[in-house]
Amino acid sequence: MRGDPLVNKEDIHGFVLAGGKSARMGQDKALLRLGGKPLVLRATEILRPFVGEVTLVAPAGRYEDLGLAVIADQWPDQGPLAAVCTGLLSSHAEWNIFLACDLPLLSRHFLQLLVQRVRATRSDAVVPRTEDGWQPLCAAYHSPCQTAFARALHEGGRSIIKVLQEIPVEVITSDEMVSAGVSEEELTNMNTPEDWARVAQISKGAR
Repeated sequence: MRGDPLVNKEDIHGFVLAGGKSARMGQDKALLRLGGKPLVLRATEILRPFVGEVTLVAPAGRYEDLGLAVIADQWPDQGPLAAVCTGLLSSHAEWNIFLACDLPLLSRHFLQLLVQRVRATRSDAVVPRTEDGWQPLCAAYHSPCQTAFARALHEGGRSIIKVLQEIPVEVITSDEMVSAGVSEEELTNMNTPEDWARVAQISKGAR
């Protein structure tokens, strides 16, 4: 299936990461509303057309009232590496797309680009890299990546970037995103009230 243009949405599992403490924001980022919808719902809706199913990786019970499938992080409070590893170990799909819930500007155009690259790649991961560096929480990972992620976690690692140094990675560059009509700004996450105010202003200007 590597480099297989016939890869379809049923071969891809989508995961939304919503397990952070949102300490700097002062409230749960996943439940902040943009366009009338909680960010966690917005992320699942952006993913859904491109994958066979969508699952949240989040603390049990936190978002059950939203009617979404949830799996609990196997290693709570150990950061994104643990959350991605949890998703990979639970998945039966060949490919897995992970999105952080705090990417409010992300568009379907980026997901289209990501899935196109998944269908063409012979690497084990497809990850964008902007001027700010690697963006591993809006990326795709082939199922065998679970070995490298699990090993890093059991060795006490916390960095996904270090795992990317151990596996074949296909990079989506800033220039490639621009050519596909995707702005780097779409991959900007938010951590503070100031970040959220800026996102709200950008969103308001886009309407």
